[in-house]
Amino acid sequence: MDTVTQAKKTSALAATMLATITDEVVSRKKEFEAKDYYKRYSKNSLKDLPQLTRAVVETTISDMEADGYVFNKVSSGNTNPYSLTIRDIANIYERRGVPKYRSKYDPGFVIFVANLKGGVSKTVSLVNLAHGLRAHDLLLKEDLRILILDLDPQASATMFNNEQLAIADVECSSAQAILQNLSLEELKESFIKKTGMDGVDIIPASIDDAFIASDWLEICKEYWPEKNPYSLMQEHLINKVKGEYDFILVDTGPHLDALLLSSLASADLLMTPIPPAQVDFHSTLKYLQRLPTLLQQLVDSGVEPKYVANIGYMTKITPTKVDHKAAKTMAKKIFTSNMLDVSLPRLDGFERVGESFNTAISADPKTYDGSKSALASARLASFEFAYSTFEQIDTYRSLLKSEG
Repeated sequence: MDTVTQAKKTSALAATMLATITDEVVSRKKEFEAKDYYKRYSKNSLKDLPQLTRAVVETTISDMEADGYVFNKVSSGNTNPYSLTIRDIANIYERRGVPKYRSKYDPGFVIFVANLKGGVSKTVSLVNLAHGLRAHDLLLKEDLRILILDLDPQASATMFNNEQLAIADVECSSAQAILQNLSLEELKESFIKKTGMDGVDIIPASIDDAFIASDWLEICKEYWPEKNPYSLMQEHLINKVKGEYDFILVDTGPHLDALLLSSLASADLLMTPIPPAQVDFHSTLKYLQRLPTLLQQLVDSGVEPKYVANIGYMTKITPTKVDHKAAKTMAKKIFTSNMLDVSLPRLDGFERVGESFNTAISADPKTYDGSKSALASARLASFEFAYSTFEQIDTYRSLLKSEG
């Protein structure tokens, strides 16, 4: 058997196995009706949310129902039958006239989570950040709209949000959207996909994007000769969709290519995951050391980077380990005030949820095949990470706003 034939055989077997695994997960989710975000709120529990009291909730729900709004309820006989989604709660806040995040700042703030070292929890951070920003109790009133742009050919972010897209030959990928320069209506119709988390959408990635990235300059020279190849992402995609979303989260592969440079050019904020293991920590330092060279490459091409800060945060950390503490101390010296005060620890829950194509936030404890306490710890860490990031961003944007 020649080399090409052997590779094709292995490829076919791998594709079959991937489809089998995905079908099993999808089937399990359908069996337990776990396609959408599982968490529901009782009417009484809303009194613990910001700007809501028991009386306010009672009055608002009654008014909404009188106007024809239908809330989901559990079986009859329950003294508190309401089973409210995060969408219901956002609508309750809207009915109350509570200002949303987009009334305070311009929409379309681009967050690029980047590191040239693989295996640093870059994608895990991004997808948990997306879900945490949307579903955190203290942020429900903001009704945040989030778009994930997956530019990593491995399509891991896509897998966490729409597992069926992650194994398909995706023609409507983020890279294709950038190159085609479509209208917002065309992007909504063919490229932007819903996820199981209300308020979080995704434009998926495809394995073919790796070939697009490697030939990016040649493709742009052929089809967009009058434009800077690193400005197309901003011009052809970000500018089209930014009015629809409060945050746009970008994920690329852990390698230097035109898609990473394009993401740097489009970013309003960088985030750098920092694992404490020595080889990963050293690789992260090398990335940070090289970052000015990458930015200068953009400047030399005619694109001026515009991000307001680069936030560092620890991942895969075990707080009790001495060497991990030392790595965190060194990271603080590097990032100073831009170091996030919350870390993503090394927890079994983060690894196990990936087996079911979920995040620590989207995984339903009732159907989670693992330690419930481990999942709860990972979920809490994810929410704390998301809220700390939100507060840090709010600080930056408030300062920029005050400076005019």
